[in-house]
Amino acid sequence: MIVTQLRLLDWKKELIVIQTLFRMENGVASTKAEGFLSRMALNDNKAGMEGLDREKINKIIMESSKGSRFYENELKREQQVNQRIEKMMLQKAQITEQHLKKAQAQVERMATELERSRDLSRVIVHVDMDAFYAAVEMRDCPELKDKPMAVGSMSMLSTSNYHARKYGVRAAMPGFIAKKLCPNLIIVPTNFDKYRAVSHEIREIFADYDPHFQPMSLDEAYLDFTDHLEQRQSWPDSLRTHRFRASSTATGEVQISQEAVPEMEDLSPVLFEDSPNSSPSCLPGSEDVNATGGAFEVFGKSVEEAVREMRFRIEQKTMLTASAGIAPNTMLAKVCSDKNKPNGQYRLPSTREAVMDFIQTLPVRKVSGIGKVSEKMLNALGVSSCSHLGQQMALLSLLFSETAWHHLMEVSLGLGSTYIPRHEERKSMSTERTFKELSKAEEQLSLCRELCEDLAGDMKKEGLKGKTVTLKLKNVNFEVKTRALTLPYAVATAG
Repeated sequence: MIVTQLRLLDWKKELIVIQTLFRMENGVASTKAEGFLSRMALNDNKAGMEGLDREKINKIIMESSKGSRFYENELKREQQVNQRIEKMMLQKAQITEQHLKKAQAQVERMATELERSRDLSRVIVHVDMDAFYAAVEMRDCPELKDKPMAVGSMSMLSTSNYHARKYGVRAAMPGFIAKKLCPNLIIVPTNFDKYRAVSHEIREIFADYDPHFQPMSLDEAYLDFTDHLEQRQSWPDSLRTHRFRASSTATGEVQISQEAVPEMEDLSPVLFEDSPNSSPSCLPGSEDVNATGGAFEVFGKSVEEAVREMRFRIEQKTMLTASAGIAPNTMLAKVCSDKNKPNGQYRLPSTREAVMDFIQTLPVRKVSGIGKVSEKMLNALGVSSCSHLGQQMALLSLLFSETAWHHLMEVSLGLGSTYIPRHEERKSMSTERTFKELSKAEEQLSLCRELCEDLAGDMKKEGLKGKTVTLKLKNVNFEVKTRALTLPYAVATAG
């Protein structure tokens, strides 16, 4: 399938929200926020957003956005969610002890079946580049490194660096609001051609560890390290030895020198103040120096060493840092990759006991697949952590769809996919563009042609063809329209 997305005044990422506080009054959830829309409030689950003055930031966000189309859309969507919650709470009031008893029996049978499917034999790694777009821009423009900056526009930000996050500036935030939070914020326009080029360099390294890795976006991917680790056990030191970068060109091209040992500041152009010391042996002074004076690092055979090696190679090749999570499945690996951000890694042991201990205190919003709406509905039922999911599963099975509560049960047990789809199994490809509002038909058609040409180019690079073309548009009032057309034969051209 070919998916072409044309979005008017579109936003690159889903809007991010924090948990809303609910008061249970006569079995009905009260969703009135403390003077602001919960959907727009600070989300401190993201790396670099910890310990901020939430009350102050939320006040600025609300004062900056009131009266805007953004605010009106968020108000409308929050009202819709609140209506769903009210309906859910009315359904809850009708549930009897008999209903719960029957549901509990069903839940226990389901849990038994899921336990039989638990697979702890695979080693799954989720890699997430640190503030990727911002890091690329800081690499190419070093004077930005120590300043709060973001990538995007006044309409919407795609990402922000860690200096900006200290002010509450984050991805999926309108730039005009971010400027109120941080008046000195520098906003750099997106350059996707550059980001795609860097992503290609990173993926070349991924392929050395898992030829069938699954890219999720330009800056993240899932890899199955199981086979690599088996092969790695017989590798001599020479195959696990990598040199430090001695210098780089103005464009960021890595050049290895056999004669110079890099200074500390040459290791990475992106200095993260709160980076965990996850790879101390990568620092000059602990590495080996060969007869010619070149510094190099010999990595071990364990999974921690293999992942550290991969991250080291990414940094040396691109001058950018990556964080990684190591776990028995994709769901847990993604959560783990956020544990020691930025420039760190975290491994969850492949035992049931370790998995269940890890899950108990995990906030539901940290789990992929549980978005802002699901989080708010779960909070209305007193569910904020994954341990609460297990405790309330019988109730959830009566209030949520079968697909939804099955997913929640898997989450409560720490279960997830252990299968990484191959590249050739890809079902769709898309391209999108963020831009100022357009009202003239010829301008919209011109942009649509550009998107089609971009998509056709991406399809050709991957050797893919598709039959169904989908056009998705969002207007300035955030109304979305989608149209699809199936062609008589597969194509990979724009015309």
